[in-house]
Amino acid sequence: MLSNGKSVPVRLTSDIYTKSKTAVEPIAVVDADIKSDDGSRVLIRRGTPVNIDAKVQRARGVGKPASVRLLFLSTTAVDGQTVRLQGGYNATGDSRRGLALGVGLGVGLTVCWPCLFCLCIKGENVTVPENTVFSNVVTNDSYAVTVR
Repeated sequence: MLSNGKSVPVRLTSDIYTKSKTAVEPIAVVDADIKSDDGSRVLIRRGTPVNIDAKVQRARGVGKPASVRLLFLSTTAVDGQTVRLQGGYNATGDSRRGLALGVGLGVGLTVCWPCLFCLCIKGENVTVPENTVFSNVVTNDSYAVTVR
C-alpha cells in the first residue's frame, strides 16, 4: 500500500535558465526508492521519470523579473500504475522596475531623451541548477501497488 501523503523526493536532471532563447523542458526523476510503510518492498523505483508542468517566463522590459513555476504531476509505480503527486516550486528574480522607471522617465524626460531607452532594462533572471532535490513532494492519494 502506498499511502496518501508519502514523501517522494524529486531531482531535476536538467538545468533551467530563464535567459535561454529556446523553450526549456525540465526533466526530473524520483531521487530515492519509495518503499512500503513496513519498508520491505519498493513501490516506486529510484530514477523513475516524473511528469512536470513547467512555466518558465523570461525577464521583460521595464524591470519585470523572470520566473519559474514547476508543478510535479505524476510518476509511475513498479506495477505501471500512475501515481499522482502534489507539490511544486516557484522562483522569481529581483525586480528592477524602480531603476528602469526612475532613470528612464526621470532622466529621460528632464535631461536627455536617449535615456528613455533605460525603460528597456530587464529584471533579474532565474537559474535552477541540475541535481536540485525537491523534498516537499507527496503522493496525492492512496494506491494499492502490486509488487511481483
